[in-house]
Amino acid sequence: MSTDKSPDSRRPPLAGFPLGVLIADTGHELVLGNVQHAGSFGFPVLYHVVRGLSPDALMRGDPSLTNPIRDGALALQALGVSAVVGACGSFANYQMEVAAALDIPLFLSILLEVPLLLRALAPSRKLGIVFARTSSFTDRIRENCGIVEHNRLVALGMDASPAFLPVLRAAGSIDSTALRHATLDVVRSGLRAEPRIGAWLLQCSDLPPYAAAIREATGLAVFDMIGMIRRIHEAIATAGFTE
Repeated sequence: MSTDKSPDSRRPPLAGFPLGVLIADTGHELVLGNVQHAGSFGFPVLYHVVRGLSPDALMRGDPSLTNPIRDGALALQALGVSAVVGACGSFANYQMEVAAALDIPLFLSILLEVPLLLRALAPSRKLGIVFARTSSFTDRIRENCGIVEHNRLVALGMDASPAFLPVLRAAGSIDSTALRHATLDVVRSGLRAEPRIGAWLLQCSDLPPYAAAIREATGLAVFDMIGMIRRIHEAIATAGFTE
């Protein structure tokens, strides 16, 4: 019996992970429903921590992060995943550069869905986006995500809420009840200021645990990275219809 040990015959040292997830090097508590909590999904995901990548640097779009993020995506691709996603919405800063280096689809941010959602809403309606910090919504991110209808977006930030501080500091425990109430306060205030909001998008990967509460409180659809990842998984991992 011959054994082919040529480099081309070597397979990845693991299998069964259709989806790879790039995450920041955080240290705060991760509750169920957070993208960085593997229990949030009903299927396996393969994580890659970009060491030394802080949320602050990511939100600033620090150019020195381009290579580590690209290398992380390439590492996930080499391990056999069929698509790579980013946990934090601010990974969008690197969407175009990293996508150019891969042979598989890359979805670094939920903000990639903004153009789709604006087309889904009536022209008179607006999309409310809840950010960790609204200052992170830069021209670079808008360009990377193909966002051009700026006047139809309502940007709201969580950074003024004490309950959100552990996320910004990337350290400490999360008071999930307090953070849920703080998130609801932000969206209710935003809706009072702009009643034309027709749907919500949660930019921050710590906010999907509160999506159901937002839907119940406002009666509007809520889009987040958990939902996007599930849709991507369905596209790459399910058998689909059979005759």
